[in-house]
Amino acid sequence: MQEGNKILSNKFGYRKMATPSTLCCAVLLFLFPLQFMATTTPSCPGDCEPTDADDNDRFHFAQNLEFLEAEFFLHGALGKGLDAFEPEFAKGGPPPIGGRRANLDYLTRRIIEEFGYQEIGHNREIVRRTGGIPRPLIDISSQNFAKLFDKAAGYNLDPPFDPYEDPIKYMLAVYAIPYVGLNGYVGTTPCLKKFASKQVNKNLILLKADIKDILIILVKS
Repeated sequence: MQEGNKILSNKFGYRKMATPSTLCCAVLLFLFPLQFMATTTPSCPGDCEPTDADDNDRFHFAQNLEFLEAEFFLHGALGKGLDAFEPEFAKGGPPPIGGRRANLDYLTRRIIEEFGYQEIGHNREIVRRTGGIPRPLIDISSQNFAKLFDKAAGYNLDPPFDPYEDPIKYMLAVYAIPYVGLNGYVGTTPCLKKFASKQVNKNLILLKADIKDILIILVKS
């Protein structure tokens, strides 16, 4: 858990940081990103103690979301994920669960494909500057999305929500992910110590904002 600029670490190397704060827009609650991390959050034993989080720790935490974005965008547009382009970025981590090509129109597919390539670049930058982390097990199956949308609606949708079914549903699913990433990068800015880290963070903020704006245009058109 986060305490100011600290994260909890134990002798086994597990680290835990607080998730982003609750989002004010209800649709964004549909896709709280850590829901997609299929691995169990490691418990913190009695010898757990605070340790300062450096710039690399913060980028490593953010890379979890970059993995999620890359896998969801690439699978949705092309039916294949990060392993088809830059398998070494995963550092031996397992492939995602349930990703598949979405039923998208030509324009939406091309835009989402470009988003996927952009996320490859984000991961490349984090790996280049910090070494990166192993990819966690990520569940981007339609069943996982259905459970999230059921929670957001307050009852079980019939038929269940499937982001891969059509462009509108896919864009609804996509929309929250870069928004959470944007807030995460903005929130960590004051905590970064190195000028080079602040520059990288600024570029990622601008890119996340661009994705959000383009999606708004697509949904409205």
